Order: sequence, then C-alpha cells, then structure tokens
Amino acid sequence: MAITTTRTGTTGSIVKGMTIAAIISFMITIIGSIMIASCLNLEKITWEQAGYWIMGMLFLAAFIGGKSAHAVIKRQRIVVSLMTSLLYWGILLCTTALFFGGKFSPLFETAAIIFAGCITSSMDLTSFSKNNKRKNNRFIVKLNKKTA
Repeated sequence: MAITTTRTGTTGSIVKGMTIAAIISFMITIIGSIMIASCLNLEKITWEQAGYWIMGMLFLAAFIGGKSAHAVIKRQRIVVSLMTSLLYWGILLCTTALFFGGKFSPLFETAAIIFAGCITSSMDLTSFSKNNKRKNNRFIVKLNKKTA
C-alpha cells in the first residue's frame, strides 16, 4: 500500500506575509503622517501633542502590520512578529536616511514602540478559552489500494 499525503493547511509563505505587512504598515504610517501634518497646519493639535500622536500612529501601524502578517503566515507568531518589526523599523530607518539626511535622534524610542506593537499583535488572547482545542489535522493520510 502506498501512502499519499495531501496538505490541508492554508499557511502562506513568510516572504508574502512580510511583504503584505510591510506595505500595510508603511501605508498606515504615510496616511497617519499626512493626517498629523494637516492637524498641525490647521492648529487642531499643538507641537507638544504631535509627538504623542506619532507614537500612537507607529504603535498602530506595527500592530496592524503584525496582525496582517499573522493572518497570512499562520505559524510561529513570535518569530513572525519579530521579523515584521525588524522589517518595518528598517524601512523607517531607510526613509529617515533618505528624506532627513540621516538624523537618527529617536532611534531607540521608535524601535521600542514598533517592537511593542508587533509583540502585542502576536498575543492570541482567544486561545485561553475553554472551547478552543488545538487540531492536529495538518495532513490527511490516504491509503491507495490500487498502487499496493
């Protein structure tokens, strides 16, 4: 009897998930920066408040990027969140070097906010419920009697 296995998992590749997460995070950053700049221009917020809004925007972008990466990859949540945060932080460093002449003054604070957002997105609080049981049906084994 020959045994054939059929993959039933719906996991995506790591490269695909990281690319989607980076694009989503960077687009949220661009849109949030435009919104914060327009609020500063219209004097809805002060310059002192802008720093807090930027920190919240970075956390939100990292959180949503991490969740989108987990939705595509569907395995190794902590490793995926660390890789997502490193990629997003690297993109922000490159854009800072490109547009602002390499002035990296809030380097540690930005990294801490991004890592906190991605690690928070990797926490699955629904797994602690009583009815959620792990299913181990990644492979369905079929026996072919014809080839045996």
